[in-house]
Amino acid sequence: MPYRRGRMNIHQLSNDFMQKEGRHPTRPEMFQMTQARTAPDGSVMWSNEQSRQMMDQMTQLMNPTPSEESDATANPPILTPEEAFRQVFGRDRPGRIRCGGRGQTLRS
Repeated sequence: MPYRRGRMNIHQLSNDFMQKEGRHPTRPEMFQMTQARTAPDGSVMWSNEQSRQMMDQMTQLMNPTPSEESDATANPPILTPEEAFRQVFGRDRPGRIRCGGRGQTLRS
């Protein structure tokens, strides 16, 4: 999937986010930062339809809508951002971390 941030690398995006929010970005947040732009009117423009669908899936896994049934077992569990990212994209390849940039490994 093509990145929408031009020449700005992932580490710079992460540093900007840390300065603004005071915490490290989650992988779904990094995915959104690299695949979408926010227009001046507040709307989000995605690089392609597949990226938008994947982010919608992650959002739905992190914030499930309650079902109309009163049965608690029918409601899907709420996932952490990391678990939702892993469920949508699958496991990372050995030695690689998605949305982590160059040089990012599981140990770092």
